[in-house]
Amino acid sequence: MTLLRGALIPRRPRARSARVAPLLALFVPAAAHAAPPPGRSGPVPAELSTEGRAEKLFHSGEEKFDGGDYAGACDDFSESLKLGPKLGTLLNLALCHETIGKPVTAWHEFSHAAAWAAQNGQRDRHEFAAEHVRALEPKLPRVVLQLPADRAISGLDLDGEPVPEPRWYLPLYLDPGEHRLGVTAPGKQRATVAFRVTASPSDQVVYVPPLADERVATSPPAARDGTRRALGLAGLGVGAAGVVTGAVFGALAIAADERDPAVRDRATAATAAFVAGAAFAAVGGWLLWTSPRSGAPEAALVAAPQRDGAAVRLFASF
Repeated sequence: MTLLRGALIPRRPRARSARVAPLLALFVPAAAHAAPPPGRSGPVPAELSTEGRAEKLFHSGEEKFDGGDYAGACDDFSESLKLGPKLGTLLNLALCHETIGKPVTAWHEFSHAAAWAAQNGQRDRHEFAAEHVRALEPKLPRVVLQLPADRAISGLDLDGEPVPEPRWYLPLYLDPGEHRLGVTAPGKQRATVAFRVTASPSDQVVYVPPLADERVATSPPAARDGTRRALGLAGLGVGAAGVVTGAVFGALAIAADERDPAVRDRATAATAAFVAGAAFAAVGGWLLWTSPRSGAPEAALVAAPQRDGAAVRLFASF
């Protein structure tokens, strides 16, 4: 595998060993890479320009590639290309991706570089890129999507990138490794299909299952049911308290001397307490009866007669 050194003026490579680490130099360094003439060496700038950072990353990529750190070299060449698009950098990046087992990525980059070189009239670089394109084409892993029978799909995205609809029915060329396909459709839940691509040029079928219907959002009835049960229990409690209070006042009225002026008041209070207690108990019982039973509520009513009245306490859990 050979890197393209430096970069702008093409020349024919000299034959060397087929060993990967020592790389052939297809291009001599550009003038910008050469040492400054005597007497004109200026101070090194504190901060590199964009072009300077691109050049530094380019040389860093060369060193890493020579040292066997191909993944690191790919990262450096990629960053260098972003800072300063150069055909030589693109070719070296394609070589890196081919070396680390990303044939589809390398094929795209070599194809782009071949067209770029042809437009620039750089025959050596065009032949170099075209040769790699031809060598990679028979090896590209190929994926075919098996879509649901109804084809009711509105969108596909592959590894986070949208896939145009015309490509849904064509083979997808993907690098070996793990991939994720996102599927969307109106009124359906989004689905994600994870699959692994092997380094094989034969068809690898990925089945896309029918999407489940979208869940309709409904407000949880738990809060409403809990309030209904609470009101029902409270109504029963107040009703029971009224009945107990009526009974207590009625007993006091019966036991008191008829000449006592408080007898009539106690009798009236007993009647009113009975009536109110019965009404509250009826309403509370109806609320409890008509509320959904998600659990069995527990309630305890404690009534204690007191002087001139009664004390009632309600303990409930729901």
